[in-house]
Amino acid sequence: MQLKIVICGILLFSSSVVGYLFSLRYSLRVKQISYLQNSLKGLETEILYYSTPLPMAMQKTACRCNKSISGIFDETFRLLNSRNGYSIEEAWKSAVLKQINNTSLTKEDAEIIIGFGKDLGVGDKEVQKSHFRFINILLDEQKNKAVYEQNKNGKMCNRLGILLGLAIVIILI
Repeated sequence: MQLKIVICGILLFSSSVVGYLFSLRYSLRVKQISYLQNSLKGLETEILYYSTPLPMAMQKTACRCNKSISGIFDETFRLLNSRNGYSIEEAWKSAVLKQINNTSLTKEDAEIIIGFGKDLGVGDKEVQKSHFRFINILLDEQKNKAVYEQNKNGKMCNRLGILLGLAIVIILI
């Protein structure tokens, strides 16, 4: 009888943890979009106000930003410095596609970020400012969607994990 109680407790705990891990992905997405926005503000400062060359600005941004996002900037820096003839757009796109799997960002987020790479380094300072403003607006919209999904689906995943564990325990008893 004690073995049954221990097994039921382990099943309930395990299913609760699985539900929590699914809900964690939603909250991480919100945080990572915020980290990306802050990183892009740092990149904007490096490019527009310090006139840092783009590869070096990428490297500095990678060093200053959160580890979950820094891979995008670091990989872009490596590709631009590799002397393999990557354009800024190609290096940015390649870096985003390579690093997006290490984040909680969605494909829709990735498309927006990749789209930003098409405008990166194009035009004078005023044009660049408008590109940075535009990406910030798009990321704000994505963050609002992510918060909504977190509130809706995050709680649901937590509850479903617990309820699934209870259902399995009831079936086993």
